[in-house]
Amino acid sequence: MHNLELFLEQNIYQEGLKFYGLGNKEYAKQLALRWHNDLNSSDTLRWKEVESFGDHKGKILDMACGCGTFLFSGLRKGYDVYGIEPEEYKLKYMGMKIDEINYPQEWKARIIKGVGENLPFKNDTFDYIESAQTLEHVQDFRKCLDEMLRVLKVGGKIRISAPDYGGFYEAHYRLPFLPKMNRKLASFYLKILNRPTGGLDMINYITSIDIMEYLKKYKNLNTIDLAKSYKDRRAEKINKNFKVGKYLSRMIANIIYYRQEYLFVKPKVINIVIIKEERNAI
Repeated sequence: MHNLELFLEQNIYQEGLKFYGLGNKEYAKQLALRWHNDLNSSDTLRWKEVESFGDHKGKILDMACGCGTFLFSGLRKGYDVYGIEPEEYKLKYMGMKIDEINYPQEWKARIIKGVGENLPFKNDTFDYIESAQTLEHVQDFRKCLDEMLRVLKVGGKIRISAPDYGGFYEAHYRLPFLPKMNRKLASFYLKILNRPTGGLDMINYITSIDIMEYLKKYKNLNTIDLAKSYKDRRAEKINKNFKVGKYLSRMIANIIYYRQEYLFVKPKVINIVIIKEERNAI
């Protein structure tokens, strides 16, 4: 294994062990290999979706860019992508990667240290903003939303994906978890399982409902809860095919759509698209 991959693996392992009690070195190794590969399948699929809507044509922000997998894969395609990231080891890793792989040195200027609550960009800078697995870790998701909307151009789009804490599984601890579990109860639960509680301080309980409710203060947005839309469409299809009524159709669709969550295999997800239709209309 190259030194760069080993550096990433060690940091992933140490972070997982310290904050979440994940002492699985093989898991850290596999995650490091996936994050190190700029052409990994998950980011290829993310870019395919961005491209399918034509969102790759403008100026793009990845917030937060993590280890730069999505960022670098976009830059390799020739797209105008920038990334913002607050975590030191990830920033160091991305700089090392540019040097080791002989990526253009000017790419370093596209990696900016910062936080979502105070984006270091002018108003109306970006055409597309990607926020993947980020808002559950920020200090104030509302300020992050305000900032993303501030730097988004009219006609631009924000795509948000994150764990939804209205579900029954916590992805960072990889444990069954009550929806928005009381912090004291969550701490007690983790101590019983001999897990560190420090990770709780790095988790912000957010849900799709929280985001959609907050965005109502803006009158210039078209917001789409894709997770809800997919589930509603499935319910309509069930009712059309089996004539069981809307209530039972929604119930069945809910079970099908969230079956992995109910089995404590995967978290419920936030999947929201925001389109800015006008300027400064609140």
